[in-house]
Amino acid sequence: MTEQALDDLLRQVMLDAARQEYGDLIEQQPEHDFSPAFEKKMQKLIQRADHPVRYRCLRTLRVAAALAALLTLLTVATAAAGYDIWRMLAEWTAETITLSPGQIEYADPDDIHIPEEPGEYTDIQEALTAYGINRPLIPRYLPDGFVAEQLIVDKESDPYLMIFHEFYHREADYIVIQVIIHLNNEDGNANTFDEFFKDEEDPIPYEAGGITHLLTTNGERPSALWSNGPAEGSIIGDITMEELKQMIDSIYE
Repeated sequence: MTEQALDDLLRQVMLDAARQEYGDLIEQQPEHDFSPAFEKKMQKLIQRADHPVRYRCLRTLRVAAALAALLTLLTVATAAAGYDIWRMLAEWTAETITLSPGQIEYADPDDIHIPEEPGEYTDIQEALTAYGINRPLIPRYLPDGFVAEQLIVDKESDPYLMIFHEFYHREADYIVIQVIIHLNNEDGNANTFDEFFKDEEDPIPYEAGGITHLLTTNGERPSALWSNGPAEGSIIGDITMEELKQMIDSIYE
């Protein structure tokens, strides 16, 4: 297969996949081409690839670059058509935000260790570990001066949810960290996600640890909502948006 044929096939496969996902939105954009500088650079690299293994590696790099270009194309296309790509992760109004269906991988209750008697835990991480929840969910960093005040573990309100709250305070300021674990529902119905209150502005995506966290404010307090496997996590507090991002980053350190 010639290089031009490879280019044409790659573009066609990517565009077909994009059309299946986004329908007519992709048709509203002009055909995408790589820049002449990019094409020239890739051609030189391939010409130097005189070993089959080396050639395959370079072709993989070329495909990866093309996929990155496709992501840019899709973002431009959906934005131009008035479609918000982040609504694939959550649904929101001017006042609330909830995770979208499909963002949670429901946990099998048999894979969760639920203690027969309530335990005494020093912090929310210890409680999650006691229940067999081992995903990274809890920040290692707290802004200066905050100390833990109260931990609540609720597994009684809903048979298909386990709810973990921890409250932190610093004089009149507070932070709340919440983790909700969604269990498989025996009747096959999807669990209801919590409504997370927010101010009027749309949430902003923030990537950390391979997870998209949706940042917003509630009563002008920075807050975050995200999913990780069977867990629905959130943070809100009397902190700055930069401190909130530091907390999120520290979850995955």
